[in-house]
Amino acid sequence: MQFEERVDGYYRSIILQTSEWVNLIYNTHMSAKKSILMNENQQKAVNHKAGPLLVVAGAGTGKTRVITERIKHLIEKEKVKPQEILALTFTEKAAQEMLDRVGDIMPLGYEEPWIYTFHSFADRVLKTEGLEIGLDTSYKILPYPEQWLLIRQNLFSLDLKYYLPLGNPTKFISAMLKFISRLQDENISLGELKDFADKFDGDEDEKKRWQELAGAYKKYGELKMAGSKMDFGDLITWTIKLFKERPNLLKKYREQFKHVLIDEFQDTNYAQYELIKLIAPADNLAKRSLMVVGDDNQSIYKFRGAAVSNILEFQENYSGCEMITLLQNYRSNQPILDAAYKLVTNNNPDTLESKLGISKELVGMKGKSPVKPRAIELETLEDEVEWTMQKILEIVASEPQYTYKDFAILARANSHLDPFVLGLRKYGLPYQLVGNRGLYDREEVRDILALLKVLVNPLDAISLYRVLNIDVLNIPHDEISRLLSSARYKKTHLWEVLSESTHPQIQALQKVLGDFRGRITKDTPVQIVYQLVSNINYLNPYIEMETVENQMTIKNMDLFLNRVKKFEIDYRNETKEIPTIVAFIDYIELMIQAGDNPAQAEIEDIETINLMTVHSSKGLEFPVVFMVDLISNRFPTRNRTDEIEIPEDLIKETLPAGDPHIQEERRLFYVGMNRDRHQDGAG
Repeated sequence: MQFEERVDGYYRSIILQTSEWVNLIYNTHMSAKKSILMNENQQKAVNHKAGPLLVVAGAGTGKTRVITERIKHLIEKEKVKPQEILALTFTEKAAQEMLDRVGDIMPLGYEEPWIYTFHSFADRVLKTEGLEIGLDTSYKILPYPEQWLLIRQNLFSLDLKYYLPLGNPTKFISAMLKFISRLQDENISLGELKDFADKFDGDEDEKKRWQELAGAYKKYGELKMAGSKMDFGDLITWTIKLFKERPNLLKKYREQFKHVLIDEFQDTNYAQYELIKLIAPADNLAKRSLMVVGDDNQSIYKFRGAAVSNILEFQENYSGCEMITLLQNYRSNQPILDAAYKLVTNNNPDTLESKLGISKELVGMKGKSPVKPRAIELETLEDEVEWTMQKILEIVASEPQYTYKDFAILARANSHLDPFVLGLRKYGLPYQLVGNRGLYDREEVRDILALLKVLVNPLDAISLYRVLNIDVLNIPHDEISRLLSSARYKKTHLWEVLSESTHPQIQALQKVLGDFRGRITKDTPVQIVYQLVSNINYLNPYIEMETVENQMTIKNMDLFLNRVKKFEIDYRNETKEIPTIVAFIDYIELMIQAGDNPAQAEIEDIETINLMTVHSSKGLEFPVVFMVDLISNRFPTRNRTDEIEIPEDLIKETLPAGDPHIQEERRLFYVGMNRDRHQDGAG
């Protein structure tokens, strides 16, 4: 049955388990990987001489190893200088892993090749060469929340009308930023947008809206340049601009990088591909090489601008391109691979298989009676959570080779994991959210923010109520109820009622707040946060009992304090003044309004069940995988279009023939299914 038909109308889980034999040939540890002989196609990719090469690498086929072994081969066998090698990937973690792997297989003291993310590479080029096109090379890179804040602070200078509703002036800030980001992904210049707006042939109000957006795009760019600031999209577009306007610099980098390697090529956007084509043009590869490694079936970042058409059209852009397919999967058993493959072939004809007439059916590790993926239908979400908890307990009890860290619960969105967090807490099972945002949602961080808000504004009744309920303050619940009732009866502020209380814990709290209120303009935010937490002994209960949850709490508090330190440093650098706690509270409230919510703490190498989104799971593997909450409008999720969409006339990437949203949902589910890893035991 089709994937969409299978999940519609039911709460379902899929549990993917390993076969009964130990995978002695391959596992994820680097020491084991060193001892494995590469298969024929991997070796062909490593030994590639010159010209363009497309390596179609399915899930678990060892693509990262191919890239690192090729770098080693080029340096040791082909005598290529490390500085003549450029390898680009998508995350700092992936770039660092690649550097570490190359370091593991290279002798001590070797010169490192250029291994960067796209944005880090562009940043290095612009910091070195940006003066050539008038850039201030000491620019600051703005993360999304600070982009939001920049527009919020200058909202009334953008000359907006339709996109500045008086009742809610900030309503369209996020939509405009997403629109600008998509323009950058497509490398659409201000001139192209303005030309489209001025020549728009249609409704006059619609034309004015496009002209308004073009004006906002222009003003936003001016604001960034005036403050020596850039966002991440600027790094790519300005590097393209540099290379196009300064041919001598482009020639310099082309001559330097004789061998270019691109990891996760299916995740590139149109602008990043333009950058690749500038550095390694098709007509300049006779004695050089360009190797791109990717899998169109694992393109799952459309929301970040990824253009799956890049990998689908690579052979057209680089005529005479050699192609190698890696089909030997070293991670999962055959039934799981077959089920995942059957699902993703529904994306034909918008796949490499259809376009190139190749097979991408993965061949898994062979073992005894491999376990098949199971689809479990349950009536309610509560039943699904309960079934999942019981299954985990059953596997741990019956098969001692499994530990808690061997389990992963994958969902389509962070919020879908909440019921499973409650279930794990109910059964006392250790867990952690991996790669998930939500630091400001943590109870401990909300407690400290509430304390700080009351310090700044005692009449903030919501924050004050939260402070009264902080466990370590030991304020009885009946006393809190009495205070609330008294405030309602007297029709006065809760703080005024507190001032009249004779309860010892209430008086102790008032004394602490009074002492710190006298230091608001004297001490820095870091000093106040650190000393306030220490003064009320907030961390004592978490230090006394060493549990995973308590460790996470302490690490999250440390992450929050680091955010306060960063604010303080940035504030001093920008204003040349010492910030107060009032300035910090104003800043953090704006950041939260902008959608800022940093990642929670993670603890590695401990026995915890892993909860994460399918997007976060990419690149990871686990012996037992639960894919949960598989119901209509959740997974596959409902198609949510951007509030402000780029006009089709301006889109440069080639759009698929089929439904791009449901195709991406299939690919995402395919990625989730392929997280399963062999381990001894039937599970």
